Amino acid sequence: MSGHPPRGRVARRPPRRSPRALPCWVGSAAALLLLAGCADLSRPQSSFGAQPSLTPEVIQPVVPGLGGGTASASPSPSSSDPSAPSSSAPSSSSAPPEDPCRPTDPAVVAACLAAPWGLALLPGDQSALVGERTTGKILTVAPQTEPAEYATVRDLDSSGTGGLLGIALSPSFGEDGLIYAYVTTAKDNRILRIAKGDTPKAIFTGIPKGGKNNGGRILFGPDGQLYIGTGDTGAAKLATDPKSLAGKILRVDGFGKPSKGNPTAGSAIFASGFTDVTGMCLVNNSVAAIDHRAAADVVIAPKSGAKYSAAKPPNTIWTWKAAEGGANDCAQASRQLAFTSLPAQRVVALDTDTDGSFTGAPKALVDKTYGRLLTLELGGAGTEQELFWATTSNKDGKGKSIAADDRVVIIQSSGGGGGGGKD
Repeated sequence: MSGHPPRGRVARRPPRRSPRALPCWVGSAAALLLLAGCADLSRPQSSFGAQPSLTPEVIQPVVPGLGGGTASASPSPSSSDPSAPSSSAPSSSSAPPEDPCRPTDPAVVAACLAAPWGLALLPGDQSALVGERTTGKILTVAPQTEPAEYATVRDLDSSGTGGLLGIALSPSFGEDGLIYAYVTTAKDNRILRIAKGDTPKAIFTGIPKGGKNNGGRILFGPDGQLYIGTGDTGAAKLATDPKSLAGKILRVDGFGKPSKGNPTAGSAIFASGFTDVTGMCLVNNSVAAIDHRAAADVVIAPKSGAKYSAAKPPNTIWTWKAAEGGANDCAQASRQLAFTSLPAQRVVALDTDTDGSFTGAPKALVDKTYGRLLTLELGGAGTEQELFWATTSNKDGKGKSIAADDRVVIIQSSGGGGGGGKD
């Protein structure tokens, strides 16, 4: 594992959306996220003083939207949800069987979902939209609330790695209520613009599709433009082909038109040379992408017109080797940059200094508690209660699922906000 500081000293990342009042939070009555044995991360990296193993921590999650105060009793354990806290109290033979789709673990926001992939926090960070890759449903989820259908995308091709993939809220969602989605159809990968109660509208089409490496992450950058991460569909030569949209970072406006200032006028291509963009987040107020490669997953802050086929320092922010579990998605809190890992079943965080550089060793925020973890989003940005929201992917044929899978879970940042976040 290796890391490299961003080029130059970059201003600290502000919250993703406008500042809000601190929401009402509740602490769990038990330390629910006890970390299991820590994985070895091989060699230390002298540039950041990284140590050869993850630092185990005991994190006590807090859950938004459940009223004030602290829970007075531990939640009841569920035999179908091993992530629920244990209890020594004997079970009653007369008690009705617990519903795995209503988990007792208060850090589980929603359960029994079908391949949750895209995730977007709604204004206020008390609830979120989650997209089901295989069904095309976009659901509203919130703690202790039954998931509700918000919209449905039809005519998907969910074979391989396709389907309803990344989702993102319009920068002016509070006014226009628009959602953007990256989807796979029988012909291509494309971007849809979705208004609640209306038929989704395709605004950008023609992204090559394949049985693998479909990419799918989308993110609105600080410039208000939509960044789209695509994959090479298994044909590496497409990533360097200037005529192909495969293996690229694309940049378009809210109507799907190529952004002004792109390297080639009239072209949506912003940067090239990617294999499979599985993650995207803001790092120090710049768009960063995780590119999934055979030997390692590399974290890159793409520059206009740059080519990343042989990405290496100083063009990479961090590298996660495949032997370490790699990385799938990312999210940045005030003082942490966190990553999910599907095979390692954990969320790992790198502490960041005020100038955006990394400090200390990577540490696990949650490890082998909820299984395979895929998408990561930050809630409560800039407050003292920053939380990561994550989706699991245990029913993908590569994980070991339980009756409650798949889920949306909440993971507390060990650093917290405050101390420099915007008021």
